[in-house]
Amino acid sequence: MTRPLQRLRVHLRIVDGDVAPVVARYREHIQCRPGCGECCRQSFKVSELEGALLREGLAAAEATTRAEIVARARNYAAGEACPALGSAETCLLYAHRPRICRKYGIPLWHPERPHELKTCRLNFRGVADLDADLIVEPQAGWAADWIALREELALGPQDNRTIAAWLAGDSDMSEE
Repeated sequence: MTRPLQRLRVHLRIVDGDVAPVVARYREHIQCRPGCGECCRQSFKVSELEGALLREGLAAAEATTRAEIVARARNYAAGEACPALGSAETCLLYAHRPRICRKYGIPLWHPERPHELKTCRLNFRGVADLDADLIVEPQAGWAADWIALREELALGPQDNRTIAAWLAGDSDMSEE
């Protein structure tokens, strides 16, 4: 594993660790679970580093799974399910999923829009007592750690592409 992917995994562990208490506290208000796939029908763009992680997961997948994902990725159109979403509405590259996929079900805060929180249309319906310390504060830390990661790895501007574009790639992985 390369140093950049090692550092990304550290970042992802931070995200996962901070999402877990939100899910534990608000479980009854979160519909995310295997079999849902609601958020997997959006065209999220992810960085080159996250694209490399997705490609690592793709390369490690069973040959038939890899071929299915690549075929769906190459034929992907906006609004369709993510190419990594399997027939049981579960992610076939779950351990290699990008940041957005790890945090999407909780209310999302963005440093450029600090006055708003966004979440899946199925989650947090009618909830008025969100704990900002539990939800917003960790996300500010994620933003700071993402900046630190980029500085540590001397990453310049990233080529952000859709998950499908990273999975379609230009290699012959589907035939390995």
